[in-house]
Amino acid sequence: MITTKTRLRWLAYTLIACFVADAIAAQPPPGVPKRNDCDNNLTAVKVQDLSFGDYVGTTGGTITVTTAGTRITSGPELAGGIVTAAAFDVSNSLSGCDYYPVRIRLPNTATLSGPANMTANNFTNDPPSLFILSPTPGAPTRVYVGADLISINNQTGGTYITAAPFQVVFRHRQP
Repeated sequence: MITTKTRLRWLAYTLIACFVADAIAAQPPPGVPKRNDCDNNLTAVKVQDLSFGDYVGTTGGTITVTTAGTRITSGPELAGGIVTAAAFDVSNSLSGCDYYPVRIRLPNTATLSGPANMTANNFTNDPPSLFILSPTPGAPTRVYVGADLISINNQTGGTYITAAPFQVVFRHRQP
């Protein structure tokens, strides 16, 4: 006969077994370093800056630089210049860290200062937010970052840059 006390004990044992199974499942396979060790050896080297190029600022709107480095406008007249997506080479020097996917965290906005201020937002990246590094230690994975630049009507001409580089964070995550 199963009593209420027995059912509660059985439920408690079942919950403990679930927690133990989760703890065992969270352990990496043999030979794979701990995630914290992988995080400590993860490097991201900036290869190129994000550049929106030149445009005529009489009409306000958005200029988008895609992760492929192409430029699209919804208002301002494009006028040449250098257009590039930002690029980072992300790698890990420890063997086995490709077990943990890498997550990228981009800013929500960045302020560009110059003769006036402008805002960049809608940052995107390729590969997507969770990606796997090369299994070869030290072999980089190139990550591209694009964004939108918001320009107002009669935007003051000049050179605009961020006061400090916008922050891009790379971290390993549990698979």
